[in-house]
Amino acid sequence: MKKPSRLKHLVPVALALAVLAVIAARAGGPLIVGGPGMAEGVPFVWATINPLTYWTDLGSLGTLNNTGANTLVQQAFQAWQDVPTATISFSRSGPLGADVTASNILAVQNALYDCSTLPGDPAGGIAKPRTIVYDTDGSIIEALGGDPNSTLGEAMALCFTTDGVNNNFNRGFAVINGKFATNATLVKAVMIHEFGHMIGLDHSQINLDCLTGTCSSAELDGVPTMFPVLIDEVAMSILATDDIAAISALYSESTFPTSTGRITGHVLFSDGPTPAQGFNVIARRVGDPLVTAVSSVSGYLFTADAGNPIYPWPGSAFGSRDPARIGYYDLPGLPPGDYTVEVEAINNSGQYPFTGPSSVGPIGNLGFQFPLPSLLPTPPPCTPEYLVTGAVATCSSAAATPIPIVGSSLVSTGTDVILIGTPPRYDAWEGGP
Repeated sequence: MKKPSRLKHLVPVALALAVLAVIAARAGGPLIVGGPGMAEGVPFVWATINPLTYWTDLGSLGTLNNTGANTLVQQAFQAWQDVPTATISFSRSGPLGADVTASNILAVQNALYDCSTLPGDPAGGIAKPRTIVYDTDGSIIEALGGDPNSTLGEAMALCFTTDGVNNNFNRGFAVINGKFATNATLVKAVMIHEFGHMIGLDHSQINLDCLTGTCSSAELDGVPTMFPVLIDEVAMSILATDDIAAISALYSESTFPTSTGRITGHVLFSDGPTPAQGFNVIARRVGDPLVTAVSSVSGYLFTADAGNPIYPWPGSAFGSRDPARIGYYDLPGLPPGDYTVEVEAINNSGQYPFTGPSSVGPIGNLGFQFPLPSLLPTPPPCTPEYLVTGAVATCSSAAATPIPIVGSSLVSTGTDVILIGTPPRYDAWEGGP
């Protein structure tokens, strides 16, 4: 039932990083969205956030002693706490009741997974509601079934509850691999990314050229910390505009909705009315489009698996079943300015496809994506495609419809992106969206 995800490291070689295991309807933005019987279509968050407390292991982290490891954890949480438009803070409650090692890690995990003990103190103190484990030499990662030579860490959110209005996480768990702790900056970047997942954020995709081609300094500045691949540990230790918008949307400080704007709409197939799931949508500010950019995945609030009534299968427990959510995108946290809206495929090829463990959006969570070139017998004329109000998208950013954001503007009219020359739906034999 768990769904792991991985952050891969490209500096200087490719390394895998498992960052979150969770049952989820995933999307760029919130990690988990409520399904039937929950607050449907509402993201999961932590209920008590000022502060959100955590407990740290007693051991060392590779070459870092316990004090040094605790300091890096504090700094990683501080990166999220310092977002001025988000209201979430963190506090270390103290150490765990015992040192976590390869010999007792499964007992720790089992205690955390026993959600029947809520509220309470799992395993009498060796595990806590938000447990940070220091794997000194990679043996804990190995005991959990990972490769200690390529897995930098992993984290989990578990024990979900809902009152029908709010959906909440109740426990979190992270393991950091000390084999890589000789590079403190890398470890800090890993922790920031991991803790982003723990507090409710999914992967996002902006400035994909930094993975697949050449990458300018401006492009690197706009790559989110929650990008599935660690491109550069220094740059990705600093939250990008997209990260700030995502955390602020989940835990909004009072000035967030009044000081930033928002664009919402749908991605549609070229027939006009049929919504298209699983495409990456980016709003880029004219003048600094590579840095001031916010993303969303079309249909991110809809379920990844609606089930099958013919062959009885209930589908995923998570994600909305409201058809209006299909193809819907939401781009919050936009500073004032004019924006273009573009649509692109989520990366699904090469050495690091954003599927399965590295997924961006609910489609990729199933292990595949819908790239634009595969929709046609011949590739589309361009990627990305740009929003033109009231018409089919364009290949030219200069011909895109500029959307002005002033203060707390909400722009939701004339924002549907009609893709260029696609079939009317993914599958010609479908009977509905």
